[in-house]
Amino acid sequence: MEFRQLEYFTTISKLENFTRTAEVLHVSQPSVTKAIKALEAEFKLMLIDRSQKHVSLTPEGRAFLLHAEKILRDMEETYQDMQRFQVHTQGTIHFGIPPMVEAYLFPDFFTKFRASHPHITLDVQEYSDSVEVRTKAESGDLDFGIILDEESHENGRMMPIMLDYMSLCVDPSHVLAGEGKARFRQLKNEKFIMQHPQTFQYHGVYERCVAQGFTPDILLCTAQLKTIKQLVANKIGISILPDFVTRTETIFKRIPLDPPFSFGVYLFWGSHKILSDTDQKFLGFMKKYIGTSEFKKHFNQE
Repeated sequence: MEFRQLEYFTTISKLENFTRTAEVLHVSQPSVTKAIKALEAEFKLMLIDRSQKHVSLTPEGRAFLLHAEKILRDMEETYQDMQRFQVHTQGTIHFGIPPMVEAYLFPDFFTKFRASHPHITLDVQEYSDSVEVRTKAESGDLDFGIILDEESHENGRMMPIMLDYMSLCVDPSHVLAGEGKARFRQLKNEKFIMQHPQTFQYHGVYERCVAQGFTPDILLCTAQLKTIKQLVANKIGISILPDFVTRTETIFKRIPLDPPFSFGVYLFWGSHKILSDTDQKFLGFMKKYIGTSEFKKHFNQE
């Protein structure tokens, strides 16, 4: 069995015509016919029903098509992965981010990276939460991703970007607005505005409420941080958000939590990933970027 035969077979399954298949693949019709017959002879099965004007797959052919398409996809993925190691080619970094990172940490990094490495393409995808980013990176769909996590990590596939804290956000007239610190037990009767249930914020807040003996009264879940902030300012409810997304806000009050609700922002890559030259350049730039005084001052990391 040859890859050429698989290409012919999958194409004819879509076009249902030998002549058209040959035209699309820029080969002769006898070449297509010979390749299909060779496959059938190898398996000792009829894969294509030729009794009608438009050829169609037999039940055996439909079963084989699933395998043929998978083999061709794997071959294409293998080819693309191997291209990462060709230093003379333009590299591509497949990069995933959760919503909180997209608007606050990423734009400046992206701008500076493009200026420093114009020949490396940064293919950026936003995902619903850190768990999804981690899963995509582990499966190989992403080269790197940014995640939020409460745990401190020291291993060979995570790079700490910054340490930050979650703070209570309330409207300026709220009874807690003048407090120096807030405790979760004080929030028992509040209406919470949260991100979606799979997110880092939701899990962390929910677990702390339960630990204090109550289930948070969640008024709304949304992926839109601007919506959360405005609803808090409009006295609709409270929220608990990272300082790096609220530090400059003036439409509501931000109150530190007691005990502190700290977390880390990390660059993450899969456990089986082999770093290419392009990957190494990306990591090198990230280390340099988060080490600048500008970054540390902006995100209060000094």
